[in-house]
Order: sequence, then structure tokens, then C-alpha cells
Amino acid sequence: MQNIKIPKEVPFMTLSDAVLFPQAIMPLFIFEQRYRKMLDDVLTSDRFFAVATLDERTQETTTEEKFYPVAGIGIIRVCRQNPDGNLNLILQGVARAKLELVVNEKPYRKASIHPIISTPGGTDQQIASMKKQIVHLIQTQHRLGANIPKDIILFLSNVNDPEGMLDLAIYTLCSSTALKLELLETSNILSRFEKFALFLETEINQLKLNMKLKGKLDDDDIGNN
Repeated sequence: MQNIKIPKEVPFMTLSDAVLFPQAIMPLFIFEQRYRKMLDDVLTSDRFFAVATLDERTQETTTEEKFYPVAGIGIIRVCRQNPDGNLNLILQGVARAKLELVVNEKPYRKASIHPIISTPGGTDQQIASMKKQIVHLIQTQHRLGANIPKDIILFLSNVNDPEGMLDLAIYTLCSSTALKLELLETSNILSRFEKFALFLETEINQLKLNMKLKGKLDDDDIGNN
């Protein structure tokens, strides 16, 4: 992944509430004509395109399709065309970037991009410790009744790269699109981790409160992860 050269301009599609992170796997069903044409071209070139999140805050006041500029760049790993011409594909995230300038609108949109390059933001020891802390937090959520399959915890535990594990955990477990967008744009790895850890801790506290209200958690357990 580290040696993949991203082009300076990439086609992009817009999706509602979808945020693609590096290394994450996103299955897609492509039926719109513009995106079918985009894939025809992409599959015969470098197989890259970006996923941008629709900005639906102004949907009621304008017919123009707005999108958030921070996006995930993905590479097509698998693509299957159905008899009706629609396509099923597997897109794997490879980089985070900002869409700077839309250079084409038709037949599909293409934008120049500015890669968002990660910086550690902390010591090697701090970065390495992120994995253990994330696993501990999601194991706590699981213990408190969160709907997190054990297979997810095991999979994340076996990801060796701390930043890769962090991004996959965010993609899989973060329920807030707004926070995902913020974390996708956050180049500082330690800062990204701290924001996500705060989200997990908030989720844990809510689970504890729910259990307390149901009488399933003692007062002494409220403050314990």
C-alpha cells in the first residue's frame, strides 16, 4: 500500500453517509450511468477513484449536489459486471485526500487532489500503544453488551500496523459520519487516536448508564472500564 502512486487527478463518486478510510474494504453496487462509464474508464487505466461524502445540509435549499472535500481514495480489487450492465465491486481504501478542484463534470466528475499525509504526532511508543488501548476499549464495549462481533475484535487485534488498525477500527466501529469525516481529515495519528478513543469512552459510559438504569450494573462498576 505504501508504494502505490496516486494520480494527481482522480474520478470520484458521491455517497450518502459513506466515508472510505485507508485499508478499509467497501463493497459497492454501481447502477448509475455516469458511474458505469467512470468504471469503464477506470478499469482500463489505474483502477483508482475517490469516494466523497454527500453534504446533505443544504439539500432542501438547492438542487446542486454538494459534497465534503475530504475523501478516501480507493483502488478496485474486484469487479463483476451483471447481465443488466450494473456492477458489483470491492473498493479498497489506499489514501486520504482533499478534492481541490473539479476539473470535469461530465460524463462523470474528476478532481485534482491534495494528499493528506499522516504524521505521528507522538513517540514511537505512543503510536505502538494505540492498538492495545483500542482493543481494550472495544472489548469493554463488547462486555457491556455492545453489538460488536468477536470476529471484529479478533481481526483488529491481528492488524500489525497501528495506524492501519486505527483507521480500520474507525471505519468499522464509528457510528458518526461527522466524526468519521473529521478523523479522515486528521493527519496527526496520535490526535486521530485520541479523538476516536474519546468517542469509544463516551459509548462505554452510555452503555454503563443503560445497564445501571436496568439494574444490571453495580455502583462500584460505573467508573471501571
